Amino acid sequence: RQFQEGKLVEAHKALSKIYWQQPDQRTRIQERIDASAKAIYFSPQRHIQEPYVVQSGDQLRKIAAKYHVPWQYIAKLNRTDPKRLREGQKLKVIDGPFGAVVTLSDFELVIHLQGQYVRSYRVCIGKDGSSPVGKFKILNKVANPQYTDPDGKVFSGTDPKNPLGKVWLDV
Repeated sequence: RQFQEGKLVEAHKALSKIYWQQPDQRTRIQERIDASAKAIYFSPQRHIQEPYVVQSGDQLRKIAAKYHVPWQYIAKLNRTDPKRLREGQKLKVIDGPFGAVVTLSDFELVIHLQGQYVRSYRVCIGKDGSSPVGKFKILNKVANPQYTDPDGKVFSGTDPKNPLGKVWLDV
């Protein structure tokens, strides 16, 4: 009903509550929660908070620090070149930081913002239960990481046989 009434943010909050509190319902709501998250967190439209108005001398990294998100996220979200900010330009901003929950048994990492679902990813975990359990910070993110196996065979970052996949997170 909230979707039909144009209440996207409220609908997304309700779906997020179902997502976390009723895991057995995730399959049923996945398409809708992904669509609402895409509009809220990955589209330059639908501001959920007041846009940031660029001031003379602003840089994306300083703006991003104020909102506790990477500057790359603000650039991608607004589809803007960080070197071409204009005074008076309105930027969609989202106050972070984002968090992540990894469910080892499901090989899944879920990104959230203050408990609101943002996106989920399939992940690989350590062999034989070697993945540690606890709270961690992401120290580094590497796109298309190279992998060298124990026998010295090297897999490029774009090789589909690379066990690290498309992104490696250093926690």
